[in-house]
Amino acid sequence: MTGNPFRPPEAEVADAGPGLGPMPRGVRLACTLVLLSLVVGAVTLLPGVRPEPPGAEPVPFLFTLAVLLVFGGLTVWLVKVVERGRNWGRWALLAYLALGWWLGIDQITEDFALSPLVGFVDMGCIVVEMVAAVLLFWGAAGRWFR
Repeated sequence: MTGNPFRPPEAEVADAGPGLGPMPRGVRLACTLVLLSLVVGAVTLLPGVRPEPPGAEPVPFLFTLAVLLVFGGLTVWLVKVVERGRNWGRWALLAYLALGWWLGIDQITEDFALSPLVGFVDMGCIVVEMVAAVLLFWGAAGRWFR
């Protein structure tokens, strides 16, 4: 003990690094697939791409744009959280995607009836998102979040 007994102890105070190591390729691929699905889904919402059901009122473009900005922004934010290695973000992204699958499955049959191409695109987006979810939870990516 030296000098002043009332002096506070000295300690190195710094933020610890994430300690997760480099992001596995599976996580990067999963995040890319989710964003790709978002972009492809957004393209199908453009006027003239997705046919309107007969007798249905046309949806205003500004409403479609607002919904796309809100849910697209949420998707991008969740992907960024997952890229930072947050385990809760991975689970939140899975729940968010699964809710979209559950709500969208009824729409797919209508899409196939109106335009088989749009139906196949929507089904493809769901399959791509499911592959992304699998990539986030198994293999090196699953271990990276622990």
